[in-house]
Amino acid sequence: MILHVLPLLVFTTFAGFAAGAYAVDAVCGNGREAKTPWLFPLVCVVLLGIGLCGTLAHLGQPLRFMNGMANPASGISQESYWAIALGIVIVVDLVLSWRGKTVRAVRWVGGAVAVGFMVVTGLAYFDCLGLVAWRGAATLPVFILGDVALGAGLCAVLAKADDWAASLLCPATVAAQAASGVAIVAFGLYLQRSGLDATALLAVAFVLGPVCASVVAAAARCGKLAGKTAGVVVLVLAFASVVVVRYAFFAMGVGA
Repeated sequence: MILHVLPLLVFTTFAGFAAGAYAVDAVCGNGREAKTPWLFPLVCVVLLGIGLCGTLAHLGQPLRFMNGMANPASGISQESYWAIALGIVIVVDLVLSWRGKTVRAVRWVGGAVAVGFMVVTGLAYFDCLGLVAWRGAATLPVFILGDVALGAGLCAVLAKADDWAASLLCPATVAAQAASGVAIVAFGLYLQRSGLDATALLAVAFVLGPVCASVVAAAARCGKLAGKTAGVVVLVLAFASVVVVRYAFFAMGVGA
């Protein structure tokens, strides 16, 4: 089962990682260390590349990727279009940042494209009519809010030392985790109503992200933890939470 869902897990998690980071950075503006502003887009383009490798693995053969893109109505085509668009914006941002320029408009465009990508990704699975586990109203929030929670964690790690704890990014991180927690609970309740059960996995995800990551962020805000250390812990907890949720999501859909 793990190997069967692994490509989907890699694509949605790592590509969503990059998208969530750009969405958060566009709003909060804290995803860049002043001395190395190019590091943020560099990390994001690597994450997006890893995610696209997951898509190729899912299709089995690279040539199928081109065939899949030939049908604009398919979910995988739409995901690919938006992923490519996001990749182009990130590369432009990387080149400009490497030259020492920070163009706020590029970050806003990146944030807008990132939101489009996250929405399309959620809809691609929601529209799978034959899979009951994916047809609930919580599917889109699970993906979008999970990506935003990941993005907030990455922005915290790549921000200037301790800046994120005193900035808008810290409460935004807690808010993203809380909202993600609501989506996790809603998804779990939907599964139970549908005769499916992933309570144990979703409970673990809920504790890791919405509970523990929020506590760490709050502690950093209150000065109880060093900002940089807290940022790394928040990112690790958010990543673990999202991976567990998405494994449950795909396992329930593919295995049901």
